Amino acid sequence: MARLPDLDLDLRRLTPTVRAAFRLTSERHTLDHLLREVGIEGAVTWQKGESIASTTLQRRTNGWCFELPPQRTYMLDDALTGLLHALAPHRDQIVALTRALELDAHVALDTDIYEDRVPTGYLSPANVKAIATYGASLGTEIHLAEPNG
Repeated sequence: MARLPDLDLDLRRLTPTVRAAFRLTSERHTLDHLLREVGIEGAVTWQKGESIASTTLQRRTNGWCFELPPQRTYMLDDALTGLLHALAPHRDQIVALTRALELDAHVALDTDIYEDRVPTGYLSPANVKAIATYGASLGTEIHLAEPNG
């Protein structure tokens, strides 16, 4: 007897993976001190001119970044909500530092899609307002990836 495919496994394996990140960047200031001042566990910094990961590309600005672990979801808004909730206790401090140091704020939603399974681009009004509170831009990238598992 032929074994039926595990549909639940296929659905989980092919669900888009979204990485949500919040970045502060500056061409004038190094941002290492934000690790202490903001104090969000898992935040990282980089310096202008450093290599990007294992590429030959170099960073064009100094930066500070907080990124959530990748999550499988069909809703970009779910990943964004998680990011904004993690930042919320530090919002006033981040906004004050952004203004005082004239930093650029960015929200990034990078998505790996598998086959033709694309997440919805809906963003709730509350999340759009929250992004505006930070004075942040919003960028999205979509990458076609091979399913694993």
